[in-house]
Amino acid sequence: MTMMRYKNPNQKKSERGQSMTEFALSLVVLLTVLSGIVDLGRVFFAYIIIRDAAQEGAVYGSIAPKDDLTVLSNEIEERVKAAFTDPSDSSNVPIDISNLNVQTEILGATCVTPGSGVRVKVDYLVPVTMPFLGTIIGSQEMKMTATVENAILSPICP
Repeated sequence: MTMMRYKNPNQKKSERGQSMTEFALSLVVLLTVLSGIVDLGRVFFAYIIIRDAAQEGAVYGSIAPKDDLTVLSNEIEERVKAAFTDPSDSSNVPIDISNLNVQTEILGATCVTPGSGVRVKVDYLVPVTMPFLGTIIGSQEMKMTATVENAILSPICP
């Protein structure tokens, strides 16, 4: 028994691989866009984490301010880094906390005026895993910065 091949009589001989070629080209573009979306999702996730950590440090600075800015900065930095760790599992840290840069600033007088506050700025370099995205933005790392200001609730008075 012989199998018969049915051909489309309107199809030219040069058009046989056209759909496969179009699929291959469009698949490359779609996968590049998909991996870029995943990478940008990771960057957004890291931004949310450092924003929450900066908020934690600012809340700590507004509740328990110190006379000495160096001591306050060190305690706020410890509090920010502690916001990343899970007390039950210290090995489960979502980002590399060694790349954090925490800056603390007292706004106004610490004790005298009710308008004084604390500003916490957290910088973090997020590594970009997709090489094409790194080429587009000009670096394989994206700098994320979160700044939070809170009013000092319990001022220090001599």
